[in-house]
Amino acid sequence: MKTAPMRTRGRRRSGILVCLLLFAFCLLPASCGPKRNAPVAENATYGYCPVCGMQVNAGDAWAAEIRYTDGTKLMFESPADLLAFYTTPTRYSVNDWLKEKQNIKKVQLKDYNTHEPIDAANAELVVKSRVDGPMGPDFFPFSTRQAAEIFAGTNGGTLIRLADVTVEIVRELGRN
Repeated sequence: MKTAPMRTRGRRRSGILVCLLLFAFCLLPASCGPKRNAPVAENATYGYCPVCGMQVNAGDAWAAEIRYTDGTKLMFESPADLLAFYTTPTRYSVNDWLKEKQNIKKVQLKDYNTHEPIDAANAELVVKSRVDGPMGPDFFPFSTRQAAEIFAGTNGGTLIRLADVTVEIVRELGRN
């Protein structure tokens, strides 16, 4: 039986090693980055919207979040995506624990004018205005009723609160 010369075996081993390294390198971003339907740490600056699948930057003007009692959060591309999830969480492929409202610590939107985070429970929302959000019809959150009334007076729409958001309203925006 003839054995391959040392150079050929060395090249073969090097080739296999290079292939394994490339394979591992290709898997690394997928295994180390946030998973598309998984929560991220509460202080994370990037995540994926479980509704539309897009990457979300917490610094974006339209970014919205649901924060959970275990120190994690789900990030959303827009208030409409968040409210689509909030009203019908069973439609989305996330851990069942994230679908339970009793596990929610805070629902956070950003004020349309200031882009500052506000608690959705205290926000005034304008819906069905003539203005579109980043992905079409959306909810426009405001920290004060006066600011919401000014926006609605100029752009049309109806003022509602988080407690008033229904599956039907979200569906009318084309989000459910």
